[in-house]
Amino acid sequence: MRTPDAGATRPSRESRGSRSSWWRERYAAMIRAAWLVDLQYRAAIAIWLVWGISEPVIALGIWWSIAGGGEVGGYDRDDFARYFFGVTLVNQLTLAWDAYYIDRWIRGGEMNYRLARPINPVHEAVADNLAYKARTGSIVLLAWLVAAALWPPVRIPVAPGRWALAAVAVIFAAAIRFFNGYATGLLAFWTTRATALMELQFGISLFLSGRVAPLDLLPPAVSEVASFLWFPYMIAFPVDLLTGAVSTPEAIARGFAGQLLWLGVWFGAYRLVWRNGLRRYGAVGG
Repeated sequence: MRTPDAGATRPSRESRGSRSSWWRERYAAMIRAAWLVDLQYRAAIAIWLVWGISEPVIALGIWWSIAGGGEVGGYDRDDFARYFFGVTLVNQLTLAWDAYYIDRWIRGGEMNYRLARPINPVHEAVADNLAYKARTGSIVLLAWLVAAALWPPVRIPVAPGRWALAAVAVIFAAAIRFFNGYATGLLAFWTTRATALMELQFGISLFLSGRVAPLDLLPPAVSEVASFLWFPYMIAFPVDLLTGAVSTPEAIARGFAGQLLWLGVWFGAYRLVWRNGLRRYGAVGG
């Protein structure tokens, strides 16, 4: 019996390369378009950036004052400074707002023309995230570098290996927040209150992700609850890895394992909600 030709059962190297080139071109075009759109909303983006920075700055001011009398739970003033500067950068690089757009697309019919395109609308959202975060993340990173040159407490030791691990952790954290927000927004296929669920998560994450305080300073019961949820892997773990608070191989491996677990959960949730939501989608307009 004649065996099937390998080229007939799997894409050829040329076709795989052509497909990769096709995706690169599409993403380059979408990122360019998103970048140009952002340029039209410079004032709004500046306001959002200031809003995102103000939260950790206020938290730093509070903990800086509290730590004036000595260490708090093993954290001194310098530790708090490094931690909240890390929160500022990581939060800016991982934040996700897609639930609000998707909710509007579904309820207002704007999803219609996106479904007519040859690619899944999720890619448009990814490109929008990359364009926005490249701009605002660079600003925050530059501000940190300037602050580090003038204010020693916010300097972190030069450790390229740890920085590389922190970069990977930030990518995973951004993916978790993205698919969490995207899946939540897709609930608008069934409810008009999808954004309310996002606001609820936002409030919870203030405490359980480490945005207003290091998780070590939370009551033990609260820290225990947080360890079973995805929130610490979105902010606290990447920040602790970046600043050196997490340094043992066991703790690092445990952190990455948690990120991969929750990334899988939320990606699976996105796929499930997307597939089932399209079956009942019936909006008009757009």
